[in-house]
Amino acid sequence: MIEGTQARRAIWIVDDSRLDAERAERVLEQDYAVTTFAEGSSALERLAAGSVPDALVLDWIMPGLSGLDICQFMRSKRGPAQKVGILMLTVERETEAVVAGLRAGANDFLVKPFAEDELRERVAALIRTRRTLEESEQAEARIRELLNSAPDGLLAIDERGFLTFASDEAARIFGVAPDQLVGRAATELFPTLSRLPAEQNGSGAHLPDVRLGDRVYAPTVRALQTDGSSVRVVALRDVTAGRIEETRRMDFYSIVAHDMRSPLSAIMLRNTLLERGRHGVLPPAVLGELRKNDATMKALLRLINDFLDFARLEGAGLKLDREEIDLAGLVRVTLDDLRPLAEARQLLLIFEPPADSTHVRGDRNRLLQVVTNLLSNAIKFTPSGGTVGVLLRPSESCLEMCVHDTGPGIPAAALPTLFDRFTRVEAQGVPSAGTGLGLMIAKQIVEAHGGHIWVESVEGKGSEFWFRLPRPTG
Repeated sequence: MIEGTQARRAIWIVDDSRLDAERAERVLEQDYAVTTFAEGSSALERLAAGSVPDALVLDWIMPGLSGLDICQFMRSKRGPAQKVGILMLTVERETEAVVAGLRAGANDFLVKPFAEDELRERVAALIRTRRTLEESEQAEARIRELLNSAPDGLLAIDERGFLTFASDEAARIFGVAPDQLVGRAATELFPTLSRLPAEQNGSGAHLPDVRLGDRVYAPTVRALQTDGSSVRVVALRDVTAGRIEETRRMDFYSIVAHDMRSPLSAIMLRNTLLERGRHGVLPPAVLGELRKNDATMKALLRLINDFLDFARLEGAGLKLDREEIDLAGLVRVTLDDLRPLAEARQLLLIFEPPADSTHVRGDRNRLLQVVTNLLSNAIKFTPSGGTVGVLLRPSESCLEMCVHDTGPGIPAAALPTLFDRFTRVEAQGVPSAGTGLGLMIAKQIVEAHGGHIWVESVEGKGSEFWFRLPRPTG
């Protein structure tokens, strides 16, 4: 039935039998705007003039053009006529005839003589299908309009690596029309798309910057699952101005860091020479003060390095030099470096590498920074006589590492923000120190590798800091 004041849907009846045509018209005219044709050529002429019905009730056997001919013609032409729902009227009951009609493009069949209620409901089903198709097309048009209005260039890439969609902004970036991008291999546009990383936690995966002409773009990849297939959506954000500003800022930070490091290094060198007796044996009290000064200056150097890392993260993000790395080897190196500190605090260090491979692909220095940060924190917060251990847990797809300790644990209220910038957790008997940037930087490094980092802790029962990295494939 008609809903409200909505325009009546157009139904065409094409039947050389005047009696059958009038009967069908009488059944349908209450709900639809009905037009009847005594022959197929008249209906095709009306189509050629630009009129298109919402549904077509079509007799199979007619002189001249048969219903099958009309059906095949409409389905062979692109445009509105191809979407018309077709109900074929026939006296044929043989399966072969029904199959032939369906292959020609008919949507449904009704055997003559037909029941009036059945005709009404079959046409109503065609109209519902037509309405659903129109709503889908309108929704798709709105989505395309929304995508085309986005400030970033958007590309959709199928599982084979070919483009299935390109927004107007993406076409402008590459200097071609959108339809000239669709169907092309993504690697033709820029080689960095040859291996699209998997997104992590719905946040998307970042690819290295791409320079196209005189502009710099930062690509972000997100995966979408549609009808059992995977589609990657790449967003190209113009970051030219930001990269120029970042370069200037990093140049400034580097100059400041260099100017700060130089005098600190000179003072530390003089301290070392004094401790070694360059000007004679020093009293124990003086040696103690020199060592305190040395520890303070090392802390200042760590502060400088943390702020430099923080500045890089605030700008373009980390630049990774990826290579094959044995994470167990990084753990051993770190434990050897930190062992004197652990022994001074009378801590037991435990590490038993697994028999399986612990190789990952990543930036050696950056991952060493993560391992060092987690282990040094565990040693710092674990009371004398406690234990700090490392566990590596490899699987086929990833490698997990856990740094666990017997320290005081972390209050539940502090856990949600532990990896935020400038977050420092106070512990009894441990002086507050550092910038509060270490865990945030560790989180950024792990996520830049496509991994995930988290903490499990109960106050009074120690802490476990975990991170997961993807394993090399192929």
